[in-house]
Amino acid sequence: MSKLESHRVNLHLLSPIHIGSGNELDPFSYVIMDEKLVLIDLIKWMEGFANKEALYGKMDSDDFVSLRAFIAENFDDPDAVLNSIPYESVEVLKAYRKAIHDKASQSQALINFMTRNEISRIPYIPGSSIKGAIRTAIANQFVKEAGVTSKNKKKTFEPDYNEKIFGRPTDDPMKNLKVADISLDRFGSVIYEAKEHSSKKDETPKGTFEAAVSLCHTGEPVVYPLPLSLKPFRLKGKMVDPQFVIDALYQFYVPKFKTEYTKFYSASESRNIQQSIASMCAEVTGLRSNETLIRVGHFSHVECVTLDGVRDPQTRKGKDGRRLPWGMTRTLANGVYPFGWAKLEFADLKSVPRPKADWPFSLEKLRTHTKEKEIAGTKAKEVAQVAAKRAQEAEEKRLAAEKREAELAAMSPEERELAAFEDSGITDEQVNILFSRLDEFSDENKPRLARSLKDYWMANRNWTKKDVGQKQWKKIRERNQKIDGILGDV
Repeated sequence: MSKLESHRVNLHLLSPIHIGSGNELDPFSYVIMDEKLVLIDLIKWMEGFANKEALYGKMDSDDFVSLRAFIAENFDDPDAVLNSIPYESVEVLKAYRKAIHDKASQSQALINFMTRNEISRIPYIPGSSIKGAIRTAIANQFVKEAGVTSKNKKKTFEPDYNEKIFGRPTDDPMKNLKVADISLDRFGSVIYEAKEHSSKKDETPKGTFEAAVSLCHTGEPVVYPLPLSLKPFRLKGKMVDPQFVIDALYQFYVPKFKTEYTKFYSASESRNIQQSIASMCAEVTGLRSNETLIRVGHFSHVECVTLDGVRDPQTRKGKDGRRLPWGMTRTLANGVYPFGWAKLEFADLKSVPRPKADWPFSLEKLRTHTKEKEIAGTKAKEVAQVAAKRAQEAEEKRLAAEKREAELAAMSPEERELAAFEDSGITDEQVNILFSRLDEFSDENKPRLARSLKDYWMANRNWTKKDVGQKQWKKIRERNQKIDGILGDV
């Protein structure tokens, strides 16, 4: 009798993979700083924040935009940081700034986060998601033998296709396959802006998503060991062992990959996408006998989660009452990376080259695209660094202006006039007006104003006889004597 056997399996992440936790986090749960999205423990930060009066004032105002901005400007507690994630889209930063500064904006800057370890806060890919993708490919091998039709759905009286292929849940042979979770502790995750791509219309934003770092993103292999155990079992007269699993996956997912490329990415208008996925395409063309494609997670699209020959997704109805066609768009990370693609490698099985296959792209073009991506990536990085620096400078300037405005608002009228000397934009006319009102100032502030006036005139070479000349000296000397008299500098 066969037993559960562990296999040396690696999962190569070829494109971003997002498997959501079901939670959308807003700017009360994170801040953006140092070009990263930082998950925060808001309660812990509030408990340790010194200026409770200012914080409670913001909380009592019911002005959520102002409160978000207050958190963003004052968060500096490393002990309240849960996690930090780089973001790869300018739109993410724009949406965040609107959410914390623009009261007229409807932007909530929601982020769809991945499943996470509750203790370490590290995102992970659930083994159940990988097993589900394997299950679909295996089921696809038995559509005809099991007599599955498009009517086999749980809402009808017909048995569900799962039952026709795998039997009753209590007898499901897929229990002989065990797949563990993969912690993304080595390469981590990135925040992407999801965009709907179509050959017939402009891109449509689909939200902001955290996804696993992949080959498409780094240009370098992103590989995780995948704990997988399988006890070979018989299904409809066939033995389901590791090689059967690999072949089933290859036969199911590779045609989907080719069709998707041809339909959505092969046109000249999609050159940016071609460049972005060239490294993934090169990896796919080199699949060996112990390797296969697999697609996992959100945005895998209907073709990869339903069975061939009986696919009948229930789309929404159009204005004419007819159901809309399916499979007309793709959702891409940052508008260039398809979601969900990975390579599954059984390292303990024999590895030989697969027979030559036809692909909707040439190796020569892939090499060209890879080189173009490297050049474009370098330029884009330089542009992004300049843009980020300018944005940071603008933000610092805005924050400084807000802080200065708050300081001035807390001053008395005389103090505000004195503070004008601290601003580099003060004019000679303003200075002369302040001098004409010198006697109106209180005994406390009069010496301060006199000192500021003297410093200004000395700095601007308008104090000595040499500075102003013989003709104006009499008038300037009288002015100076008045100032020195107040200061006791006689």
